Amino acid sequence: MRRRKAWAGVVACLLLMAACRKDVAKAAGPPAAAPPFVIKFSDPGNAGVLAYAKKTGRLDAPLAAVNARIEWVQAAGAFSANFEAMNAGAINTSGGAVSPVIGALSHNLPFRIFAIYERARSRQAGVIVPGTSPIKSIAELAGKRVAVNLAAHGDYLLLRALERAGVPASRVERVAIQPPDAAAAFATGKLDGWSTFGIFFNTAVRNGARVLAYEEDLESDDVGILSANAASLATNPAAFDVLLRVVQELTLEARQSPENFQNIFVSKGPTAVSGPDLALAIEDTRKLPLPHAPTAEDRVHIAAVAKLFYDNKSIDRPLTTDQVVFDLGEAVRAKGTAAVVQPEKPQAL
Repeated sequence: MRRRKAWAGVVACLLLMAACRKDVAKAAGPPAAAPPFVIKFSDPGNAGVLAYAKKTGRLDAPLAAVNARIEWVQAAGAFSANFEAMNAGAINTSGGAVSPVIGALSHNLPFRIFAIYERARSRQAGVIVPGTSPIKSIAELAGKRVAVNLAAHGDYLLLRALERAGVPASRVERVAIQPPDAAAAFATGKLDGWSTFGIFFNTAVRNGARVLAYEEDLESDDVGILSANAASLATNPAAFDVLLRVVQELTLEARQSPENFQNIFVSKGPTAVSGPDLALAIEDTRKLPLPHAPTAEDRVHIAAVAKLFYDNKSIDRPLTTDQVVFDLGEAVRAKGTAAVVQPEKPQAL
């Protein structure tokens, strides 16, 4: 009898607790609706996961479910070339690498990293010289003029290459020039070298430039990222959570069918790739890294980029990882905004 009475008491308590939880939930009401919001993303160009999302409208419905939408903004193909648009609010979200976000923060542009990619093994970035140059190694750049987008990815690649070659950065003249302008200066022989990436790198190599160092050989800490204006991230973190999850899904699709993620809008012209360049792009897409929320290990890599820049006067003040990284998960939980059921975070293949 005593046992029966005890169990009856336990059951009564559990029922009472359940009733209390229902009353509290009823009083609290449903999660607050997210405020209307527009992600203003720098245009992704003619290839890749985001270009595919733009063409197919893959982001439209999930973003609408959290009261948001995306607007693609025509912009230069480098994060550091878009500071003016970012400062004006014309762009509030961008892909890129760790380095330009650090450079932006050092100039009081409040962009922060909310997602970071696994380390890639890309042969579409590095340090190059004209095909007619007598320079055959990174060490031979001492005393030469090399173009970089200062405090951004090209700058990092050169500094990393010099560091690994044992050459003090002070022995090389880094010419601060954005990639679109650097392309013309390099092509006309006004520069001894160029540290660059993406379409700028591929075009120069296709036109005869010689590669002194590929990014994949540098053990680069300057990995890909997704970033946004800090105020925008705080306004509707659920929208950025949707963006990250859709990019994860499409990255896995791109690995399986990489040819579908090339020449998305046009197959001819200056933004299209063909021949060996297309084969290289397809191979890179097959091993495309996944983005994820920054981990403790990622923070170590971010700190290494910031230190390299500060040590070599690319930035004029040290930055901590807390100044660079935005905790999207925490912000979503704190806001408690309603959202559609999202797919589970994909696992790396």
